[in-house]
Amino acid sequence: MSEVLADVGSGESVQLVDVPDENTRARLLRLGFLDGSVECRHHIRKGPVIVRHNGTELALGAALAEEIEIERPTAEASD
Repeated sequence: MSEVLADVGSGESVQLVDVPDENTRARLLRLGFLDGSVECRHHIRKGPVIVRHNGTELALGAALAEEIEIERPTAEASD
């Protein structure tokens, strides 16, 4: 089973790999959130996830965060 953005804790960096909603994917792409890793700034339990990329912060609702698939960085990526 794939991990989703709702599984990420504050301070973790992940890459958003699948956004099922076309409109949301287009907005995130325009803002650069699908290009590289994003940092989870805050994760309010059962609430929004606030992510940051290149100085821009964005709050994503809990329902949307449950649908966005992520990848965590691997140790090999830092080599």
